[in-house]
Amino acid sequence: MIEGLWTVEFKGPAGVGGGVVVVTKNQVLGGDSGFAYIGTYEFKAPDFKATVSVKQFNATFQNVFGIRGNFDLIIEGKLQGTDIVGTGTLANAPTAKIAVHLKKLTDIK
Repeated sequence: MIEGLWTVEFKGPAGVGGGVVVVTKNQVLGGDSGFAYIGTYEFKAPDFKATVSVKQFNATFQNVFGIRGNFDLIIEGKLQGTDIVGTGTLANAPTAKIAVHLKKLTDIK
């Protein structure tokens, strides 16, 4: 149900962004044009929670928080049909929040 290939959209104080993630075997792996995402998740229907290390590999890209470099992100959301809708917070600054929307593209076989 939760394992698969997902698109992810972010909205934050520095704009919007998006990428793709693979959710499988309690891991989250993915990225976008400037950042790689590596982490773990828990799912207890309908609640989804992930802790993701965001690693910047292209210094010309800015993330939706407007910060440079690597950071840890905590994503909490709820499964709504084939979407997960929730928020992301910086692990070291929990008042810094972004909107997060994942859309499932396909299951993993």
